[in-house]
Amino acid sequence: MAAGPVLDSLYTSRWIQMFPLHNAVASRNFKEVQNLVAEGHDINEQHFDRVTPLHMACLTGDVEITDFLLQKGAWLAINAQSIDNSTPLCDACASGSVECVNMLLRRGAIVNPPLLLSTPLHEAALRGHTDIVSVLIIAGAKLNVNDLHYGTPLHATCSMQSPSIACIRYLLKSGASVNAIKNHTTPLHIICMYSKSEEAAQLLLAYGANVYLKDNLGRTARDLAWRSSALVNLLAAHERDPRPLTQCCRLAIRSYLGPSRLQLINKLEAPRILIGFLQ
Repeated sequence: MAAGPVLDSLYTSRWIQMFPLHNAVASRNFKEVQNLVAEGHDINEQHFDRVTPLHMACLTGDVEITDFLLQKGAWLAINAQSIDNSTPLCDACASGSVECVNMLLRRGAIVNPPLLLSTPLHEAALRGHTDIVSVLIIAGAKLNVNDLHYGTPLHATCSMQSPSIACIRYLLKSGASVNAIKNHTTPLHIICMYSKSEEAAQLLLAYGANVYLKDNLGRTARDLAWRSSALVNLLAAHERDPRPLTQCCRLAIRSYLGPSRLQLINKLEAPRILIGFLQ
């Protein structure tokens, strides 16, 4: 019965002995990190999972240690991919540290790394980090790329048990495809499957979600929302009644502009009420 703690102790001891810099970073021990770097420990050493100290600093969201590592040469491996293809930027997005994200982008982190299972934007959207989503989109993150697990970043944020309405809204305003399909499901299907959020569904519908689309089992979003009468009624009403002409016009204009030009809406020489309508 005592073998477990003993093995844990041996493993921890071996870990510290083999990767002291990683351990100091993970422990957020800035003084020890400074001492180890001064002693000559490799700033870009990879442990068993190809994780560097910079990966670990970003995953903890430690701005001070991240900045120190970058100053000392970690920028040379700023786009290093771990065994699961995660980059330090992915980890910073997962941690929710917008300071680390900005720091990495300034130093040359790739916002759309190749061959990833999940992009930095997916990591931020999945956790509802709207401030980071904004930074990544401004930096050129691809809005409608599919990852291995969820689909688009919009799919990812809609899959949360309590989805971030602010994050969904920002993605949609930026040009995320509201009817994107991953494994035969749209973001509206995802909302109806998991959170049953009427507010999120309303938002998707306002941006043109198609209530008639079916998954591979022939189910519409309403079929998946059966445990929520309010959501069922909302979707049924949209199935019965055609969209107002004004909404059709708004969606057509947004579609014509495309994601790359939607940000120009704010710069139009038009009444604010019209600009607000187009957004």
